[in-house]
Amino acid sequence: MEANDVLEPLPCEAPKALLSARAALRAATHDVHERLHHHPALSRLAAGTIEVDEYRYVLARSYGFYAVVEPILGLAGHLTSLLVLDLADLGMDAAAVAALPRCALPPVACGHAAIGATYVLLGASLGGKVMARALAGGACGTSALPVRFLTGTDAGDWTNFARALDANLPDTAARARAAMAAVSMFGAYENWMAA
Repeated sequence: MEANDVLEPLPCEAPKALLSARAALRAATHDVHERLHHHPALSRLAAGTIEVDEYRYVLARSYGFYAVVEPILGLAGHLTSLLVLDLADLGMDAAAVAALPRCALPPVACGHAAIGATYVLLGASLGGKVMARALAGGACGTSALPVRFLTGTDAGDWTNFARALDANLPDTAARARAAMAAVSMFGAYENWMAA
């Protein structure tokens, strides 16, 4: 290189800001989340206008999903247990609950994928609390419906999980793996509830 040669600066883009892990998961699951808002029974549940038989059906289908998903994710089965109690209050005995169909799900990979799948379950619990409030003020006599499942997750569980997301998903690749698993889990629930 000669003394009077000038190095031209290479064009470079400013690095894109890394979305927070929670924002990345929210963005990735937005479409399927919105579709679930329009599911007929779930939308009536959210509006507090669901009838008892349809509510029992929603809980029974949810049981068939959660009874499979909680063990896959290594969760204690707390929500599944609450579904059993709610279904008992709605007239289903233990044999009827045990006979409910179960969702067939592929295994969820460990690590980042499990975090994405757990995001869906814990996030759904926040929506459950909103639905329980709607039932409390609903028409159709729905205020007497059991809501253990809808209200069963401690808000602190979500808060602690959400606080740890950025540390547990520190980069774009980790967030992408978690997002793919979250979309897959939401999609599996959507398909299961549509059946």
